[in-house]
Amino acid sequence: MTILDIDERQLLVAHVEVTNDFIIFDMVDGRRIEAPLWWYPRLRDASPLERADWQILPFGDAVGWEQLDEYISAKALIVGGAAPGAVPPAQAAE
Repeated sequence: MTILDIDERQLLVAHVEVTNDFIIFDMVDGRRIEAPLWWYPRLRDASPLERADWQILPFGDAVGWEQLDEYISAKALIVGGAAPGAVPPAQAAE
């Protein structure tokens, strides 16, 4: 069994972008991490103005959209996995 070992310095977020399809974290070390927006239903359903109202949280490794009560860590994007209640678009169309 392999255990994912991530150095906390690799988790520092520099900037965030939310498109119609993806959430993208630009990391301090130059990497870009992205995940499908459908993973985060509250963010997916938010207005462009609400999506743009994010803050990097105090430790630098997570981002919050306070008015949406949505908080996403860099580790969550790296490890992967949808938020509870998220439904893939193909399933939602059925």
